[in-house]
Amino acid sequence: MSSQGWGAPGRSNRQSADETRELALSTALSMLAQTGLTVSLEHLSIEDLIRTAGLPRSTFYRLWPAKENFFADLLIELATSSESHDAMFYPGTQDAAYGVIEGNQHLLVTHEGRVAVLREVVRVATRRNFDHFSDSTAWRTHVTLITTASSLADDANRDRLVAALRDTERQFIERTSTFYGEALAGLGFSFLPGASSELLAGLGAAVVEGLAQRRLVNPDLADTIILKPGIDGTPVEWHPAALGFWGILEALVDLETPQG
Repeated sequence: MSSQGWGAPGRSNRQSADETRELALSTALSMLAQTGLTVSLEHLSIEDLIRTAGLPRSTFYRLWPAKENFFADLLIELATSSESHDAMFYPGTQDAAYGVIEGNQHLLVTHEGRVAVLREVVRVATRRNFDHFSDSTAWRTHVTLITTASSLADDANRDRLVAALRDTERQFIERTSTFYGEALAGLGFSFLPGASSELLAGLGAAVVEGLAQRRLVNPDLADTIILKPGIDGTPVEWHPAALGFWGILEALVDLETPQG
């Protein structure tokens, strides 16, 4: 008796292998968009996927004789999808930052005023960024992909996934560092020797995303609010993510030298 693979046989039709592959992966992405990705992928039912996509079972099983093969392709698809890139870069952070700058133009005539505006930008924009990551299913899926990469048994599949994740990280750093560089230059600040906007983007993301992950198991820590003087001297709320980001920025950016 011949093996029937990891699924039951079904009727065949004239749908091509490429069409089946594209429809199966896109349907799985839509299903995972609702729940996020778990390391095991056990919650993703292949039978539900085939039924929802309207795929011929015979073609599907011919493409992926073992479920591990399909899951590996799905992980690569997740890592390279536009949703993965968008999960890493949140435009709302830029909107919040430029909103603070636009609303405080009168303070930009002095060095002290520019430092105060920069602090307010970090306070407001970083909190917006943290809240976005905490609520984003796509971002949680991306983090799970990073965790999953090291657990893949097949070396080739692991290398493919790591390469895809590195490309996503590279694009995120490029987009974020461009934003940081332009915003800081616009306010008249420059980086200290050895520092760069790319370094700020990477370290800043590590702090914000690390706290967003920690929020699940230690919300008291992740949501602790510290009162510190705001842009007009009145105490305002600082989120731990903003405090951490400001500490990194102070270490990388020259905040002492007035603009010439």
